[in-house]
Amino acid sequence: MSFEIDPRRASAVPFVVATVVVLLLAGLSAWIAFLGLGLWAPVLQFSISAIQTAIVFIIFMRLKGPPTLKWVFAGSGFFWLLFLYGLIMTDYSNRTGWPSINPPAFSEIQAPRNSP
Repeated sequence: MSFEIDPRRASAVPFVVATVVVLLLAGLSAWIAFLGLGLWAPVLQFSISAIQTAIVFIIFMRLKGPPTLKWVFAGSGFFWLLFLYGLIMTDYSNRTGWPSINPPAFSEIQAPRNSP
């Protein structure tokens, strides 16, 4: 009885592990959203998304190894991702009074009334 690993199955192991890690990180990101960490929540969530992006680049896009034309396209995608992060952060940093420090209770919120 031999315990050799089938080469077809061995090649799927990194993809399965990477998928599980990306899903766990997505769950961690969702959990962090409900912790109420204040200004640290976006920092942690952007860090988690950067790790997820690196996993996708290295494992799924197979960018590990010598530079090829794939690196140009992956780099341009990463550039646009950083550009979008920059736009998100400028929008977030320029908002005033949001989120509200003392939100009104649900009973204090009144429906708008139509005036005649």
